[in-house]
Amino acid sequence: MDFRSIAQGLGAEYDGGRLHIQCLGKIFTVDRSGNVESLIHINKWVILPLLQYIIMGGNAPLTGRWVSFEELKRASAVTQYFERRCVEPLRQLAESHTDIFFDLITIFGGKDVAGFSADYARVIYPLPRVPFLILYWKPEGHFESSMKVLLDSTADVYLEVDFIIALGRGIVEMVKKILSRHEEVMPRLMGL
Repeated sequence: MDFRSIAQGLGAEYDGGRLHIQCLGKIFTVDRSGNVESLIHINKWVILPLLQYIIMGGNAPLTGRWVSFEELKRASAVTQYFERRCVEPLRQLAESHTDIFFDLITIFGGKDVAGFSADYARVIYPLPRVPFLILYWKPEGHFESSMKVLLDSTADVYLEVDFIIALGRGIVEMVKKILSRHEEVMPRLMGL
């Protein structure tokens, strides 16, 4: 692939024959052989979508129009899986560790978004052109918390839906791992 020609469309930088891509607020470097380097832990939940993102070479500007997962092409058959394996675990993690959960989202590049009625509305960029908008409503009275994860309407230009699910699972696994050790890890992460 001609990395130089696809870099800008992916929101990446090209330097020295390699792509430098912001992923979860951190830089990942990919060479032409598919080798990936980063200062943070690299796992399959992130690496496979990252490589697919490069292969697809999407080049559509973000629309800023947030849609549910099921509105993406070829997503209807796997929407329940996305809800069960990505959204619901994120909701449970947010409910059990609300402040820490949203601190983690911020540490990994998340930004508050205005204009939503949710208690928390934060966008995170697992990949530069595949943002996830996390909307979270705290439990109230007899009602449990609720969460929606929305995507830019162009998400399926950059990733097939299976890889969007993998990226969502990656976020879940990353948050779970950090929360399982949060007393030890959070002070160091907050200093990043």
